[in-house]
Amino acid sequence: MKTSFKLAISYMKRQRGKTTALLASVGLSVMLIFSTNVIRDSGYESEVQEAKDLYGDYTVRFDGIDKNLVDNLSKQPKVKSLSKIKYFCEIVNTDNGVKLDLNSFDKAYIDSLKYELVQGRQPSKDGEIVIEEKALNQMGIKNYLNKNMDFMLLNKYLDDKEISQIDSTNKSFKVVGIVKKPDKYYESINGFKTQAFIYKGSNLPIKTEDTYKGTIYLKSENDMSSFVQSMIKKLNIDWGHIYENIELLQAKSSNEANKINIRSIINSVILVIVSIVTTYNIFNIILADMINQIGMMRAIGMSKRKIKKMFRVSSTIYITLGTLLGMVAGCIFSYIGVWVVYGYSSKIVIEPLSIILSFTVSIIAVSISNFITVRKAIKISIIDSIRNSDKYKRKSKNVNNKIKRSNKSILMKFVVRNMLRNKSRTVLTIIAISMVGTMFIFNYSAMNLLNANPEIFGGVGASSYGNVDITLSGNLSNTESLFYKIDDSIINKIKDESRVNKVEPNFYNKGGYLLIEKDKLSNDYLDELKRVGSNYNKEYPLLVKGYSDSLFKNRDSFIKDKTNIQDLKPSEYKQVILVNNFYSKLKHSFSNLMSDVKVGDVLEIKLPVYKNGLEKYENFKVQVAGIMKDTYISSQDGDSTFKGGQIILKEEDYKELTNQKDYNRLFIMSEKDKLSSVEKELEKIVKSHFFTSIGGKNEDKKLTDELNGPEERLNAIHQFLMFIILSVNIIFIVRSNIIAREKELSIFRAIGMSSKSLKKIILLESTLYGLISSILSTIVATILYNRHISRMNNISLDRGFTNTVEHHIPFKYIIMFFIISVVMCLISVYFSKDKLDKSNIVEGISKV
Repeated sequence: MKTSFKLAISYMKRQRGKTTALLASVGLSVMLIFSTNVIRDSGYESEVQEAKDLYGDYTVRFDGIDKNLVDNLSKQPKVKSLSKIKYFCEIVNTDNGVKLDLNSFDKAYIDSLKYELVQGRQPSKDGEIVIEEKALNQMGIKNYLNKNMDFMLLNKYLDDKEISQIDSTNKSFKVVGIVKKPDKYYESINGFKTQAFIYKGSNLPIKTEDTYKGTIYLKSENDMSSFVQSMIKKLNIDWGHIYENIELLQAKSSNEANKINIRSIINSVILVIVSIVTTYNIFNIILADMINQIGMMRAIGMSKRKIKKMFRVSSTIYITLGTLLGMVAGCIFSYIGVWVVYGYSSKIVIEPLSIILSFTVSIIAVSISNFITVRKAIKISIIDSIRNSDKYKRKSKNVNNKIKRSNKSILMKFVVRNMLRNKSRTVLTIIAISMVGTMFIFNYSAMNLLNANPEIFGGVGASSYGNVDITLSGNLSNTESLFYKIDDSIINKIKDESRVNKVEPNFYNKGGYLLIEKDKLSNDYLDELKRVGSNYNKEYPLLVKGYSDSLFKNRDSFIKDKTNIQDLKPSEYKQVILVNNFYSKLKHSFSNLMSDVKVGDVLEIKLPVYKNGLEKYENFKVQVAGIMKDTYISSQDGDSTFKGGQIILKEEDYKELTNQKDYNRLFIMSEKDKLSSVEKELEKIVKSHFFTSIGGKNEDKKLTDELNGPEERLNAIHQFLMFIILSVNIIFIVRSNIIAREKELSIFRAIGMSSKSLKKIILLESTLYGLISSILSTIVATILYNRHISRMNNISLDRGFTNTVEHHIPFKYIIMFFIISVVMCLISVYFSKDKLDKSNIVEGISKV
């Protein structure tokens, strides 16, 4: 063992350059897999902490349950502590529609949600209120502390007959305190609900909910899901009334999901393959220089077993040193990586799995390379080993003579000779580069496909906007549609935006009901209601819109069996266009809502209206003047996800029925390819305008970017480092070929060939690796990409959408990969040219 160790160290010292290259190859591979996992673990650990800081560090939350159930929860053995508040109703600023939950004040509850009382004090008597600062800012109110504010108290509930009711009244409150959350809290993909708090003994002039909401700290966070499931069964309540800390759960689960997703697994497999190829090639180069010495050692009596042991020792050293160096470099790189991927610095989290995976990669790469190399060394006879001088075998000479006869270019002949010198090494290198290139072209092309076609591949909602690119409307959780408005000043600012082609204001309210017997509904709709556990009875959700004459004219092509609603004379009933479709998640397609309806039928509806200073429901009868084609809901105006019927009134009729005067939704049409830039401008315009929400074709993309953004940036780093490993591979292949053919190169220089011409040989050789790999990557990636397009088109068509994307070649990313390949080649040339600059003609010619 001692002899094998000394021999291994001796050869490693003798081949310092190649030893360094091999350690660099192993170290880079380890750094890549180690830093990828450390960056992900560190980032997600920070996200978990951020979720606790922004949304609360409680474990479980409950909402809408009575006091007896709250008391039952507090007595559970797994509960560490519980805080609760009483929920009364909602309050609405009728000047702008901003809406808040009205609750009793409890400091423990507020603290558990990480609210901060930044001004004033808690309410101590009836008529005092503490309000969330964000809501006050959105109302446009300044210097609000100790001011009196008028609100409408609003309570929507089901009566004993399961009929929807509204109680409302007006009340003035004195603002005695302000609670605040960080701005990032309001960017949550799960949405938010603004809060207001009053004295727990307040007397309100309205029927209020006798329910409670609160937070629970469990003795162990690990019991979060099991506790919720057990309470749902034990207390006979549903998930909407008791649930985990959603943001905390998402932060914890997203890390695990991304670790085991297909793309991460494929990247890891490719990394291992690239590492094996690079390590094998460098081992092969080292072996070429050792074969003669191995033959000598065997000639003087060294056994094959001892030679194998020597290789095993050297492999162990490469694995240990390479892994340690890779992990140290990975730690340093991870600090930078966390900032790049997640946008903030973080403490580095090193899980045991990251260390295990690092050693696994290096062990696999080095062991496989060592096994193949040792077998090759042992198979060569002692005499052949001693005689070995890395010359072509007879077969190779014949091949090269044919090349010489068919190719006049001595440079190209030399390049091809070098590449054919070790066919397996060349083929493996090209395959490795091609695999990385294929993933690069396919992944980024598929990502760009979604970004460029949100109206087709953006999901059910985003795919249904048609010629509408962007919508503005009130945030559903924090505004009341009947009072929310988009001011003329906002509309005019948007119209003046140069990248906006057209703006169409309209009315919109999701709070209506269709009054109809259950037997007149389609089976598909009833099945969908069962799926979501709905208890609707005689009243079913209805989306009510109010369109101008110009909007009706633009939607005319979608109306079937129609009467021209613009030309209708006043009659007993208001005339409507009916949308009799909804999206069924059971069938994954659009279905009819009512089983039998036709033009001329009279429907009874219930709408929220504003009369005599109060909001209430009123029933109306309307007549169907036209029915939208099935294609309307899937391809125009973006309301495809609404779980009910839809009707469109003339805007004059809508205003007359509801007494709503101001538009509360905008359709915006932007210039081609300017959608994202227009959205960014709109965000600035409506930043403080009554909780205005921006929707449209990009709405699903924004959600996807929020969820997958860090992982996409992590994958980009992953591929960047793999390109570096491949560059190291090419550099040492080219350098070894120069060393192997030093005598021939020296002869070329002796007969007058310039150093510049010889450098062209290096450039041509390295470029050929990149060119061949680019061609292979292009072919494979284009096939995969177009299969992906076919699959996405079929999914879209199966859902009932009509738009598809034509098959095409992703030239943009093919060109990008080719440029990357060329850069890799130039790097290899730069690091290899010194072998030519430092070579001595006389010494080169004299070599055997």
